[in-house]
Amino acid sequence: MNVRILFLMCLFLALGGCASGARSAFDAQDREGARPMGLVSAPGHPIRVYLDARDRAALFQQAFREGVPVGPDGRLDFIALSGGGSNGAFTAGLMKGWSETGERPDFEVVTGVSTGALAAPFVFLGPAYDDELADAYTGGAAAGLLQPQGLAALVGSGIYRAEPLRALVERYVDEALLAAVAAEYAKGRVLLVATTDLDSQRGVSWDLGAIATQASPEALALFRNVLIASASIPGAFPPVLIPSDNAGLAFEEMHVDGGVTTPFLAVPETLWSFREPSGTLRAARFYVVVNGRTNPSFAITRDTPQGVLGRSIDVLLRASLVTTLAGNRAFADHNDLFFRYAALPDDYEVSALDFSVESMSAVYEVGRQGAITGAAWR
Repeated sequence: MNVRILFLMCLFLALGGCASGARSAFDAQDREGARPMGLVSAPGHPIRVYLDARDRAALFQQAFREGVPVGPDGRLDFIALSGGGSNGAFTAGLMKGWSETGERPDFEVVTGVSTGALAAPFVFLGPAYDDELADAYTGGAAAGLLQPQGLAALVGSGIYRAEPLRALVERYVDEALLAAVAAEYAKGRVLLVATTDLDSQRGVSWDLGAIATQASPEALALFRNVLIASASIPGAFPPVLIPSDNAGLAFEEMHVDGGVTTPFLAVPETLWSFREPSGTLRAARFYVVVNGRTNPSFAITRDTPQGVLGRSIDVLLRASLVTTLAGNRAFADHNDLFFRYAALPDDYEVSALDFSVESMSAVYEVGRQGAITGAAWR
């Protein structure tokens, strides 16, 4: 997600000495064995794993050995949705246009980060949910996301109020959607979303299908919390505190935007040069949707601390995106896999923080037309 707003946080940090921030006491060992919302992982199906952990790579490789899910078209189709704020409308339009062509794959694995996390459940559930996804971005419900906290920001941890984002998620993510995700999970399909755990300074991959299958109020609450956390830009929106416990010790985990640790959630970095020996993935197709541009953009940088810092972080995030794209393409090349990515046109100028209906509708149409003509894919 475009994080220019983070730089404004620097102004508040200087004034934030009096801010409230007391939390429950716990240590790294308590966090390792924590049960978010009291939910227990089923054997062999963890609710979450750290992005940098060896078990994530092991789970990925285990899927190769045990047989990856294959849909009615006989292919494994994997799609990863990136961050990008209001530019998530690009994903909504791309999916709609792709459905209209009649050539949209039946994705067996769907992952999302930040705004891509918000879109991921709808992409996972297929063309029947295209209109809901479109409405979430272009129907006006997201237009009021950026509501300043005013002076309350001086004693809080976000410039904008958390309630509008939570209300948006709760409007579209209900018990019916949870049941639909659980039904697809039972078929072997996978839905993953990333957040960043600030306490451990590590990215976390959440298995939303494993959460949904527990079909309880706690599962719905955790499902929503993960989506909200993944889209909560640190400094812009308050972090999400997820209740957890470990052997009776209750505490709150602090999670923020998954884009802090990864631009999109796909093949683990430790496997970029890995060659899958059995050939199970030979017929797989990997897609990445970048909700933004991949090329550098020229702008005169203001000679101020905020201007220089903001521009520098923009460069850092784009470099991370390009590197991760290259790594995943390398994995595809090593294993003779189909690999494509879609992104906004290189000459398309739009702010990732423009949540107006007009702007998001225009971005939506760029995605839709790009899917229909095929021009979106690279």
